[in-house]
Amino acid sequence: MLRSIRGKLVLIYLLLILFAMQLIGVYFVRSINSYFLGNFSTTIDTQARFLSAQLQRYMDKEITPETLKDIDNLVTSFASESEIYVLNKSGTIIATSANKATVGQKRLRTEVTRALLGTKDEVIREDSQTGQRYTFLAVPVKNGTEVVGAVYIEAPMTKIYKTIKEINVMFYTGLLIALALTAVLGVALAQTITTPIVDITKKAKAMARGDFDQVVEVRSDDEIGQLGETFNFLIQRLKEALSENEQEREKLEAIVSHMSDGVIAVDSEKRILLMNPAARLLLGSADDPVGEPIDSLLILEEETERREDPERRIRLIPGRELYFKGPEGRTLRGYASPIRAEGHNEGQVIVLRDITKEERQEQARRDFVANVSHEIRTPLTTIKSYLEALDDGAVEEPSLRSRFLQVIQNETERMVRMVADLLQLSRLDAGKMQWSFQSTDLVRMLDDVVDRFTFQCSQREISMYVEVALHLPQVHVDPDKLDQVLDNLATNAIKHTPEKGSVRLTAAQKGDVVEVKVTDTGIGIPPKDLPRIFERFYRVDKARSRKYGGTGLGLSIAKQIIEAHGGDIWIESLVGEGTTVTFTLPVAAKEIAS
Repeated sequence: MLRSIRGKLVLIYLLLILFAMQLIGVYFVRSINSYFLGNFSTTIDTQARFLSAQLQRYMDKEITPETLKDIDNLVTSFASESEIYVLNKSGTIIATSANKATVGQKRLRTEVTRALLGTKDEVIREDSQTGQRYTFLAVPVKNGTEVVGAVYIEAPMTKIYKTIKEINVMFYTGLLIALALTAVLGVALAQTITTPIVDITKKAKAMARGDFDQVVEVRSDDEIGQLGETFNFLIQRLKEALSENEQEREKLEAIVSHMSDGVIAVDSEKRILLMNPAARLLLGSADDPVGEPIDSLLILEEETERREDPERRIRLIPGRELYFKGPEGRTLRGYASPIRAEGHNEGQVIVLRDITKEERQEQARRDFVANVSHEIRTPLTTIKSYLEALDDGAVEEPSLRSRFLQVIQNETERMVRMVADLLQLSRLDAGKMQWSFQSTDLVRMLDDVVDRFTFQCSQREISMYVEVALHLPQVHVDPDKLDQVLDNLATNAIKHTPEKGSVRLTAAQKGDVVEVKVTDTGIGIPPKDLPRIFERFYRVDKARSRKYGGTGLGLSIAKQIIEAHGGDIWIESLVGEGTTVTFTLPVAAKEIAS
């Protein structure tokens, strides 16, 4: 039934009515509960307060047997289904409308204790044996500001909940009756809508079997009637389109057979006939390009242009591999296949594939191998030349031997650092780095950095200090990895800062991140080098970097570590004035919650 429109209409109609009634029911039930329970609570509270006011004149003096009798009469007159207890300021029952045997006993319930301390207390409890609910209300009896006793009422709520239950039963009974009537009306309504649709469906199935001599009887001017008219018009158009379908079939088969990649079909004049979504995505074409020349979308790579077509006209040679420029710096590789109809060449199909990623990876591998080879070759050449010098007799000269061995050791240590950095970069690239994120005190870490570089700074009379905002929150980081970033940035700042300069470490909260800056008054970085400063093995001054033992990988490692923390890192610099390296770190979750 639910597969038919009729069943779905009836179901939706019932669900809408049920949903509306449920909303009304929830509001109604809650209002009834709130009204009866509130009215019951107000009645008990009013009764207790009035009784408390009446008892004041009896309990503000010494209680005599006559007084007790008057209190007992007063309590009995107020009692109905509730049990009323009157307690003195020590918590002993002096009168009750319930079991008289409880007179003289202490009532140590929490609400009684609070009432004797001067605070009214009301609580609802359920009897574990009978399942009935009771309201327990304790009101202090005061003489001015002094509490001289308390009124304690135990009121059963059985009638209240019974009344509420009866009202709920009446409501849900009415709901079921309304749903039954709604179902009947829904079926009748769905019948009037679905009957014409069923007729159109039958005729459509007949058309699918090849019988196009079908006419739908239009009985109204509404949407169903318009659908019938459209159906009849469609039959006429289908008859006309059948004669054109055979010619287009081979073209469509050629296009569909290449749908795994970007596919563009062009006519004999190189105007676009069809383009699949993959091709539009590769070429970044938002508008419909049908009818446009293929040259308006595809641009040959520069080498192909010079080699194949100086006039920048695209020649589609079947089976010939072509390379095109795509949007956003993409590189596309294309193949052309002819479209034939009745023995004539009606156009061609171009199959495009995005090879940008493969090209970039291959270029990155080539650059990486070249950089590593170049960086390792220099220290190896130095070590080899000094070893040859030692072998040629310099080993006999103590001063030369010591100096040559020191150079060899320095170059060896630089290669060890380089290999260690390369291994770390490899682990970062492969996602195999072990992380230990935790809430960390950033101020303490910055102070530790200053402590570690104090001796180095004092030798060159460089001032190094920390500036942080008040109440700086903790950050969610891996302390060891962040220490590596701070040490690298501090080392770079000290290396490139002249004597009597300064290095400043600052931190301040910016929304849900903490912004950390390492600022120096060093030589600065030229503007042309800033865009490439985070590239691997890139150095602004190669000779100066090698002098200080740099590998050209520190900033690249720092960038990947910060990005792994979900932060950003950037550099601002002016030649001759200094450099500021800024990065962001996420605030610890508990800091955000507080």
